[in-house]
Amino acid sequence: MYYPYFRGKQFDLLALRTLIDNHLLSEKICPIVEPVKNTTALQKLCLSAQDHQHPVYLIQNPQIGEFNTENGKQLIQSFPARKALAVDQPLETMDQTAELFIVNQPSATLASDWTNNQKKVLVPPEFRLLNKVEGPKILTLDHFTRLPKLSFYQELPDELFSTDHLTYKKRGFSGFSDFSIDSRIYYEKGYPSPFLSLHLVYFMDDTLRIHHFISPEELPSQKEKFLVLMEEVFVWQRRLCKEENTLGLAMLIDYANKEKFPGLGVMRKAAVMHHMELIGRYLEQSNS
Repeated sequence: MYYPYFRGKQFDLLALRTLIDNHLLSEKICPIVEPVKNTTALQKLCLSAQDHQHPVYLIQNPQIGEFNTENGKQLIQSFPARKALAVDQPLETMDQTAELFIVNQPSATLASDWTNNQKKVLVPPEFRLLNKVEGPKILTLDHFTRLPKLSFYQELPDELFSTDHLTYKKRGFSGFSDFSIDSRIYYEKGYPSPFLSLHLVYFMDDTLRIHHFISPEELPSQKEKFLVLMEEVFVWQRRLCKEENTLGLAMLIDYANKEKFPGLGVMRKAAVMHHMELIGRYLEQSNS
């Protein structure tokens, strides 16, 4: 099972809801959302997941954002979603229960008594934590290479993304998790850049790789940069999806064919959708 971790950004939430509404998010994918703002996108995602009976975990004690208050944490309880809990103090001192624990602070995790735990635990592959935690463990790793400037991706246009889907069971985990096409480090907004970027994953045999599509710098408009970037995407189209486009990639192609610039948010949404649908296809086909 795959448990992608999202920091509650609007277009990530829209990506998940679009896939759920279109029956394109595999049942083998259970998103974990750390809510940052009480937005319509968050509310609609939870309602959509409930309507389609698709599991989505909502972190009850987020470490950042407007829910990181007593009132905010109480409000989260009203959302129709499965609940997760970040372990930021010893388990015995926490007054909330959840279906899934997330190792947040190693010191709190190590100070906890895990003897009788039977709930899932999201944990990084650190020996002392793995040796301490009992219960079904979900491997969590940060795979996305975040570079300080988009132009730097021109020196690293294509790279290995993950092999967790191949190895997690052999390593004794019941599932695996990452931050999709984002990093563990939270940021509210990016810095202005003269480049456009699009980060799309693809399978080479059974290995998941990622290609960083970067626009030219010198073009005068975002629209022109997007259209030139998409010319490279068209070249990569079969490698990205084989015979059948994902909905996310199809959205981008549709904008390019109409010579329209969708905006940075929609590009992000499409890339997340592509990642989720593609790995869902793989898990369904491999019966992982």
